[in-house]
Amino acid sequence: MRPMSPFIGLLLAMPAAAAPSQAGSMPVCLDARQVVELQQASPRQLAALDRSGQRFRIDLGDACPGSAGARAQLLARGGRVCGTEGEAVRIGAATCPIVGVALVGARDYATLARAAATLANGTAPTTLDTVEVRGERRRGFGGSSSYCFDTRYLRSWSEDGKGMLVEVAPKRSGGHRYYRVELPQSCPDLDSAPAISFRSGVGISLICGNPGDRVVAEGAGDVVSFDAAGRFPISDDVRASRFRPGMRFQCTVSAVYPHESEDGNGQAPR
Repeated sequence: MRPMSPFIGLLLAMPAAAAPSQAGSMPVCLDARQVVELQQASPRQLAALDRSGQRFRIDLGDACPGSAGARAQLLARGGRVCGTEGEAVRIGAATCPIVGVALVGARDYATLARAAATLANGTAPTTLDTVEVRGERRRGFGGSSSYCFDTRYLRSWSEDGKGMLVEVAPKRSGGHRYYRVELPQSCPDLDSAPAISFRSGVGISLICGNPGDRVVAEGAGDVVSFDAAGRFPISDDVRASRFRPGMRFQCTVSAVYPHESEDGNGQAPR
């Protein structure tokens, strides 16, 4: 899926003579030259994703108001951002000091990414290739594979005590094969529904945990088949259940993020 903009750029400062202090424990550092996704989640926080798939939260010392459509510039010695003195982010006319860098998990990063989309009036984070913006400016809502999946590329789904896991086509989903889908309330009859579908609150094919996103369980009659709306049968045979053709119920989707235990060996997560 292709995220939308406003454009967010990346600037690497020229190396300085002084080096960061090595005293104390080794800080978490981000190599800004490897950043592929950078976004402002709040006036005091940025989120960044690098080429290896590591996710970072960047904390700012002062509230940085930002500016719609402005390029965010990371200013750091030698391109490494560690939260040490002299590092800053410039957004529009504002320059704000960076005071901390932390690794975050997929769930926390998805929360930051959704916040960034809200802050940018419903647009998704820009994807970067080193210093080149690959995203295009479009109208309307979009989403990043870091916190959304596209129902057009669903392959299967399962349910467990943490919610749902969905399998998608990795080549169409930023390399991710599995996504965790959190539901704020239990859906006790979900596993007995003859078919399910995902519905976006903004009428598109992306499910991101935005307001109105939901999973719908429904009776399917005698025939259950795949379709473009993301419907999947539970099995080859329609299970006997309380569902009748036309019956349905729905549950809210509260969060979506890549499944953390992806190991690349083609095995389903446990």
